[in-house]
Amino acid sequence: MRSSHNKSAPFSRREVYRFRIIWGWLAFVITGLSTPLDASAENLLSRSDQEIFDAIYDAPPQRQPLGTVMDVVTEFGDPKAMMGLSILLMAYGDDKPRETGRLLSSTFIAGGLVVLGIKQSVRRKRPLEDELGDPSFPSGHTSIAFSMATILGHQYPKWRIPLYVGAGLVGLSRIYLGRHYASDVLMGAAVGTISGTVVWRNRITLFSWEF
Repeated sequence: MRSSHNKSAPFSRREVYRFRIIWGWLAFVITGLSTPLDASAENLLSRSDQEIFDAIYDAPPQRQPLGTVMDVVTEFGDPKAMMGLSILLMAYGDDKPRETGRLLSSTFIAGGLVVLGIKQSVRRKRPLEDELGDPSFPSGHTSIAFSMATILGHQYPKWRIPLYVGAGLVGLSRIYLGRHYASDVLMGAAVGTISGTVVWRNRITLFSWEF
């Protein structure tokens, strides 16, 4: 019997519909953020972003132990966490973990390129910065968290819900710690989910590392 494991699995009608909704929303967000603003007339998206940020952000000194928890949670969206897990799986796992590690490294590159391209196109300041440094939109940590949740959730379905809950907490931590607005996080989640799904469905492995 021929295994379908190495074949590209077609997208279901529901996934195609979901992608259309996500891309439509992304187009709306990018258009809204790209609209020039003056001091007296902010657009609806920016106003909503600021209101949500003000409601969630916890200025130092942060409430404890919640502040410490959020500091730890946010590190799960760090690039070092994703690449460390990828290398660990490829180095010490059998066939399935090795494949999972390669898929993780591939979605890290694919999603990272998309995030970088959007950051440089929109060039949005972070909530607490007066001048543009590392652009805020979209959230790279959130993108990484959701791409990891997508790959691992497909590979190990029984962990899918906890993985996505964890990814959502990473996104929340980015607002709580003052690093991002809500739309930055939502965009990062969308990019991570889509890049992870495309990589997993097509078994795209940019690297074939063996240890």
